[in-house]
Amino acid sequence: MSDLSDKIKDRKFQINVLVYAVIFIVVIIFLNWLIKSGQADRSKNQVENFNDYYKSLLAKCDKENEKIYDCCLDSVKYMAAANFELAGIGCKPGFKLNTFNCIGSYKWCEMIR
Repeated sequence: MSDLSDKIKDRKFQINVLVYAVIFIVVIIFLNWLIKSGQADRSKNQVENFNDYYKSLLAKCDKENEKIYDCCLDSVKYMAAANFELAGIGCKPGFKLNTFNCIGSYKWCEMIR
């Protein structure tokens, strides 16, 4: 009888551990979702003030890769803040090519100081 009761206790313990592990994982996933959605809301608020030109640049950013997207977004924010436009083949005299040192950044021309 004690063998059977020990097995039942072990099984109950295993089930409890499994239930708590599942609850823990669900809580972690939920918290991660909350953090990500908060970041997305802030990012959305930052770009709402972009004019159509910068919104179109942002729309071309790779949304599949978070690091590439973040770099692209940062370059668009920088360009919008300074009213820079994409660099074409080269920059006009008195301007230099600039970019962020990360994958996904746009290139723009800015005045040489």
